[in-house]
Amino acid sequence: MEHLLDIATEVFLEHGYENANVSEITTRAGASKRTIYSRYPTKAELFVTVVTRKTLELQESFAKTLVSQESLGKVLEDFGIHLLRSMSQPELLALYKVFVAESPKFPKLASQFWEVGPKRSITMLRDCLVKHPEFKGKNPEHAAEMFWSLCSGPSLLRAQLQIEHQMSEKIIRFNVKEAVRIFLSAYTGSSSVLKAIGSASSVCAGAV
Repeated sequence: MEHLLDIATEVFLEHGYENANVSEITTRAGASKRTIYSRYPTKAELFVTVVTRKTLELQESFAKTLVSQESLGKVLEDFGIHLLRSMSQPELLALYKVFVAESPKFPKLASQFWEVGPKRSITMLRDCLVKHPEFKGKNPEHAAEMFWSLCSGPSLLRAQLQIEHQMSEKIIRFNVKEAVRIFLSAYTGSSSVLKAIGSASSVCAGAV
């Protein structure tokens, strides 16, 4: 079944959701239609499984960065770098484009992607903020959303829109360090932590 899902991922990425053919998936995977339909009665369910599988892999790695006993600045930096590295993967970018293209016809699919993907990572960050002693904000849910947005910014949007554009490691670290600096300033007020993180402009001068 794992092999079948790998093949299904390839086919969806090559043809998009609407033009993907279950027959092609079963042929490439060397499986029968009966096998695939016994587990996934509709193409929509198969597509959701493909995306859920990919995003859950990422969520497991996100979780590891959020159980650290490090300072809040270090936890946020690790989470942010991992977030951008993951979201800029070609396969995930391609899946995202499929969702955007198909969402007007299949809003339920887009909603499910949001639940298992971005929303879940934001919720995990929120739960981390609630427990961390350095966080002084009154609305951890909103704070988590703000940090997520600060990290992504125009660089990720450009990567989603332009196939040839790649987010370099230098840009990723620049974006995240600046996001951490701004976040700590707003939600902790700790000057000592800010000095420890340092200004992204001095660490990554000329990154963008």
